[in-house]
Amino acid sequence: MSKNKIRKILLIASVIIAASVIYCYRFKAANQKIKNPRILNYKLGETVKMNDDILLSYTMKGYSIKVKKTDVLNYKEYLKKYRLKDEYTVVPDKVYDVKVEIENYNADKGTGINLAEFYIQKSSAIAGIDVNLLGEVNKNLKGQTAIALRKNSKIQINIPFDLYKYSFNESTWKNIKNYDMKFVVTLYPTKKVVDLR
Repeated sequence: MSKNKIRKILLIASVIIAASVIYCYRFKAANQKIKNPRILNYKLGETVKMNDDILLSYTMKGYSIKVKKTDVLNYKEYLKKYRLKDEYTVVPDKVYDVKVEIENYNADKGTGINLAEFYIQKSSAIAGIDVNLLGEVNKNLKGQTAIALRKNSKIQINIPFDLYKYSFNESTWKNIKNYDMKFVVTLYPTKKVVDLR
């Protein structure tokens, strides 16, 4: 191999190493500026104000949420409770039924809440909203998941979260009603969660 080829290879390798070092330094510096969110736990029935915290997309300042009641039901039991027809091909094994009260106590125009962003979690398990069932049990939403309320008004909504047996180990699934899931209200800069048991 000629000396020119060796020099080119060494030059290219040096540039790649230098670029990698600069990238790693910038990556580390940027991540050091981001702080982990402070976590606030609320109990069932407590009012959680969103303030300047975000869930997934935007702030819900001026809104609050209160988890009033929860239940875990087999899919068929859930249909029976709300007098619904079984018309879907893909359905959950169980439904975590969460009744909430959302209030606009001081929100500006143009703000609201996207219900589809809410989820419940516990260490290794996450369950999202069943949008089909949400519309069926809350006819007043008229199929919408994003809502905005007039100032000083409230709405009660039954939120169905899908639970699938394959997401849990066998012993947890057998005792799923007592599994300590948390309703995630906001994520950042403060993570606010409601204990559902």
